[in-house]
Amino acid sequence: MSAFHRDLTALLPDLNRFARSLTRNEDDAHDLVQDCVERALKKRALFQDGTSLKSWLFTLMRNLFVSQKRRQAVDRKYLAQVNHDAWHVQPSNQMAHVFLNETLKAVRSLPVHEQQALIVLGLNDEDQQLIARKTGEPVGTLKSRLSRGRTHLRSTLKLSAEAVLN
Repeated sequence: MSAFHRDLTALLPDLNRFARSLTRNEDDAHDLVQDCVERALKKRALFQDGTSLKSWLFTLMRNLFVSQKRRQAVDRKYLAQVNHDAWHVQPSNQMAHVFLNETLKAVRSLPVHEQQALIVLGLNDEDQQLIARKTGEPVGTLKSRLSRGRTHLRSTLKLSAEAVLN
């Protein structure tokens, strides 16, 4: 065992006390000591022989502690922003709910063929050629039903074509 390792092992109780004074928590202090020892072993080449190992280790520990606290502050700030943004999501309002109900009622009042064309072609955005083959009807018939259904829906809801596009 090298002198560095032996001295490091001898300073563990001092490191534990210093870590407890920084963290004020036994578990966090043990984690901080472990991080400090790990950093000291990795950065062994930076330690200058003949200087105080205890001072060097305490400086490492203090810097680790400060870095962890800064990181925690950034994390808390990020979480607070995420939570704040989540509260600013606006729930659906009463008018949207009423308009949806009126629209569904208006769709139900359309003739069956126009209802089907609106739902299949307009809402589900199905391929007109495919639906025409499945139903055995010409594509033009489906397009005209969709157009008539949209027109009836707009008139029932008292909407202009521009309002629907916006």
